[in-house]
Amino acid sequence: RDAVTAIDEAATGPISPVAPGPVAPGAVAPGPVVPEPVVPEPVVPEPVVPEPVVVVPAVSGSPRVAEFDVVRAVALLGVFTMNYVVFWRVEQLRGLGWSDERAPGWLVTVLHPWSGPLSTRFAATLVTLVGMGIALGARSAVAGGDPARISGQRWRLRRRGVLFILVGVMFDAVWSGEILHYVGTYLILAAWMITWSTRRLVAAAFGVVAFTAALRVCVFVVVDERSFSWWNGVNARSARRFPVGTPQGYLSSVLSWGGHPVLPWLTFVIVGMVLARRLVPEGVDHVSNRGRLRIVLGGVVLAGAGFAFAMIANVVVTDRWAWVASLDPVSLAGSPFGLGMPAYVLSVAGTAVVAITLISWLARRWEGLLPVRVLARAGRVTFTIYVLHGLVPWALTVHGIVGQGHGLYASLAIAFGAWSCAVTVGALYQRWRRIGPLEWLLRRIGG
Repeated sequence: RDAVTAIDEAATGPISPVAPGPVAPGAVAPGPVVPEPVVPEPVVPEPVVPEPVVVVPAVSGSPRVAEFDVVRAVALLGVFTMNYVVFWRVEQLRGLGWSDERAPGWLVTVLHPWSGPLSTRFAATLVTLVGMGIALGARSAVAGGDPARISGQRWRLRRRGVLFILVGVMFDAVWSGEILHYVGTYLILAAWMITWSTRRLVAAAFGVVAFTAALRVCVFVVVDERSFSWWNGVNARSARRFPVGTPQGYLSSVLSWGGHPVLPWLTFVIVGMVLARRLVPEGVDHVSNRGRLRIVLGGVVLAGAGFAFAMIANVVVTDRWAWVASLDPVSLAGSPFGLGMPAYVLSVAGTAVVAITLISWLARRWEGLLPVRVLARAGRVTFTIYVLHGLVPWALTVHGIVGQGHGLYASLAIAFGAWSCAVTVGALYQRWRRIGPLEWLLRRIGG
């Protein structure tokens, strides 16, 4: 059967075959019927609709801000400098005092570790960065409003604070004047403040300054300072200071006479918490350049208010009350609650705000440069670097490898060389192990 017959059968059923009849003379015999080609209709596939992808936001906490790590590393240069110009000049200081015949007078004045304009500024910057870390680390827990997570964050800060205190007490035995046990105390106290509003934090900062200044005035006017020896950390029987590792030594140092007492240095922690909220607002990667400019101007106003207070007080007060206008941290720290004077606190807080804002802006602008990346990595292991910056020179001098009778220029060279080496090695170690030894211990114990 031909193709046409097959098609007809498919439509109407089978057709009985008909025998062909005879062909008339002169007619043409029919040829085979050629079917028309059947072109299949194109198959159009059904569109495949992809399933929606659900992105789960991270809840572990705010990501680390690299530009603040850069500020930490830079602040360590100041810490190295101010500590080493004393440590490596001990023998010279005993004989000649702070003067140095080979160094210009302005440099000697600027680098004076007790009364110079840079005294305690770098340490205050690091403490302000501690406050920023507290605010940023607690942000996700506070924003979620979950009481369990907020309580966990508070206990995390308290455990870390205890570890800082323990390490600081041991470190103080070889490096007098360390800041670690103070930082531990700040962490424990700041744990209560992580849920406070910005307005409440600002009020608390001014409240700490006012309360400390009032205590200082009360001690000066009402109480004989000589009978206040306990608050100065002095044992009345031996006329020596209590060791920081004793309860009396720890409490008196963190409350009154130490180089970085809670009253008023807790102010710098609170300033850091407020600054973190301004430089890294919620839902935004970083503040705009205009916003940074406003923050810088606010820091300038704050520092200017401190210097203006000192100038006015110098004119108004008598010699007996001259300490009210003092900007010298060592002379202030020599008396109970002396560092709570507004001139000192406002000027130091203002310079810390300006320095952190400007350096972090520069770090963000040139974040791709190798030196900036090295500083950022080293800034993540500052706890380890800080302890080593005291242990290494102590070990060298105890074993008689290096003496301490160097001049100012040599001390500066040692400080810069040691800082450069520490930053480089710290960056390489962080790239290799991702976390420093003491930072690992901090996370292991503190969470």
